[in-house]
Amino acid sequence: MKIPKIENIHNQVLEVVSQDNALDMSTWHTCETTHCRAGWVVNLAGREGKELERKTSTGFAALQIYNASSEIKVSPPRFLETDEKAMEDIKRCAKEELTPTP
Repeated sequence: MKIPKIENIHNQVLEVVSQDNALDMSTWHTCETTHCRAGWVVNLAGREGKELERKTSTGFAALQIYNASSEIKVSPPRFLETDEKAMEDIKRCAKEELTPTP
């Protein structure tokens, strides 16, 4: 199974979830414009992400995509947080992604 990679994944996730009503941590996918954190990762990965999700699960697919795309790890329990907690961690990861390592 091919695991898709998303360049600058944390900043891409931050960009989409920052739109009005785009983040809903209560379910994987609400509609085409509203997803949870894991749902957005799968969605951003395109056709390959959706295929991986179909063959496994949303959480598993998102975790694999995160792991393939970044050294900054996201723990699976993060997919079950409130909107507010998720947004805090998404912002933290996006900031870390932009900070060069010495």
